[in-house]
Amino acid sequence: MGISSSRLYGLAIWVAKDAGGVVMHDLFAEDMLGDDLEAWLRDSAVAKRSFGYVARIAGLIGGSTARGRDPGNRFSPELVYDVLLRHQPDHVLMRASLRDAADEVLNLARLQTALKRIQGQILHKNLQKISPLSVPIMLEVGREPVFSESQDELLEQWATDLWAQMS
Repeated sequence: MGISSSRLYGLAIWVAKDAGGVVMHDLFAEDMLGDDLEAWLRDSAVAKRSFGYVARIAGLIGGSTARGRDPGNRFSPELVYDVLLRHQPDHVLMRASLRDAADEVLNLARLQTALKRIQGQILHKNLQKISPLSVPIMLEVGREPVFSESQDELLEQWATDLWAQMS
C-alpha cells in the first residue's frame, strides 16, 4: 500500500487487493487522524529521517565533521530510533522527531480543518484509466513508502505461489 499527495490537495491511494468494497466516505472521516495515522507516522521513513536530524543536533549520534566522518560514534540513527520506539516511545527526542515528521508530511491542524470543511462533499469515481488531472500525483507514486500488514500478506502469498510452483 502507498499514499501520494500533491500540493493541489489530490490524493492517490494504491493497494495490493481490490478496494472496491472500501467505503470512501469512511476513509475521509475526521476520526481517521487518530491512532492509525500516528502508527503509520511512527513507522515511516520520514520519521526515521527526522529522528536522524534531531539526534544529530542533540549530540546523540555523530555526523560528518570538517575532518571527515566522526569515528567515535558508530550507531545508526535508524537503530537508535527503533530501540527508543520499542523501549521509550515517549522520549523527548522521539516526540520532537515525530512532531517534525508530522509537520513535514502533513500539517495535521490544516488537514483536520480541511476534513471538517469537505465532509460529505467528496465525489469518488472509479476510472478506467488515469485522468489528466491525476498525472502530477501519479508521478509522485513511490516517493514515500507505507508499510503495513498488507505487505506481509503479499509476501506470504508470493512465497506460497513460489512453493506451489516448485512442488
